[in-house]
Amino acid sequence: MKMAAATFSPEAMSITYVCGIDLGSQSCAGCILRLDKSVVVKSIAFANAREGWQLWEEKLGQLDAKPSQLLIGMEATSRYGRICIRS
Repeated sequence: MKMAAATFSPEAMSITYVCGIDLGSQSCAGCILRLDKSVVVKSIAFANAREGWQLWEEKLGQLDAKPSQLLIGMEATSRYGRICIRS
């Protein structure tokens, strides 16, 4: 059963940054943009392992924003898609 994606107003949520993550079984890629689509962090590859995710968390931690001001989107594919749809 596929669910429709929720739509949120960035102003209502006071989003400052939008982060995109492409998940792979061995490696992932992520980038960070401002709402005006200017690039803050160009696409970087990192391992789909603890060390890789720690690198990604460091990039997020360097932003001048609280976690609630970050909108993070992931490609819902394979087993990750099934997990995301059910939650």
